Order: sequence, then C-alpha cells, then structure tokens
Amino acid sequence: MAPPSPADAARMLAEVNAAKSEMARRAVAPVWYHPALGLLIGGLVAVQGQPLWILGPYYGVFVLGLVGLVRAYRAHTGVWVNGYRKGRTMIVSLGLAALIVAIMLASTWLVRTRGLTMAPFIAGVLATLVTTAGGFLWEIAYRRDLRDGAHL
Repeated sequence: MAPPSPADAARMLAEVNAAKSEMARRAVAPVWYHPALGLLIGGLVAVQGQPLWILGPYYGVFVLGLVGLVRAYRAHTGVWVNGYRKGRTMIVSLGLAALIVAIMLASTWLVRTRGLTMAPFIAGVLATLVTTAGGFLWEIAYRRDLRDGAHL
C-alpha cells in the first residue's frame, strides 16, 4: 500500500481536526448538570455518620441520581465521556476525588474529636461547591485535551 499523497494526508488531518472540534462543541453539559452532580456529592458527604435509616436510602437516591445524570448528559450531547480518561481530565478528576475525600475525612474527624455535629452538613455544602466548580473545570480540561490531541 502506497503512503497517502500530501493532499490526502492534509485532507485526513483536516477531517480529524474537524471531528475533534465537533466533539469539543458537543461535549458541553447542560448548565444545571454540574450543580446537580455537586448536590449529589454534597449530600453524600453530609449524610456520612448518620443512622443507617438515613444513610441507606440516600445511597439509593445517589445511585439513581447518577444514572439520571448520565442519561441526561447522553440525551443532551449524544455521547458519554468517562471522567477518568487519560489527559488533563484525569488530573482534574483525581484531584476532585482526593479533595472530596479530604473534606469527608475532615468532617468525620471534627465530629468524632470535637463533637461538631454540624461539620458533615457544612462539609456537604463545601463538597457541593467544589464538585460544581470542578465539573466546569473538567469540561475546560476536556476541550483542551481535544484541541491539543492529548490522549485521544
């Protein structure tokens, strides 16, 4: 098989770049998506340490909420992009996960060592804000990965 001509190579490269641009354009979540995910994560942080009759049902709400968000994202964009993909997005995702775990652990520590029973609820609000902001940051990282051709 002969290598492509310079014109064919240029055309193929232009098609790849056009596909990446289209993907970057399409993969924008609805404006409510990141706050909704933030509320789910914030709720998960807030209910830690609560009695099982509260914790158990919230886990169900959490899972159903995640399933609903995935479906809504797919319906809106036509695709689903794994948050833990290679590239800048992996750094954002792992950073967010580590930050949420740190918030949750700090909240638990405050309850157990200082008796601050409001700590999980305050931590839940903080986790909501961090997750929401992080979701928008993730989208920026994803578009940059597409633009730069990183880890496609």
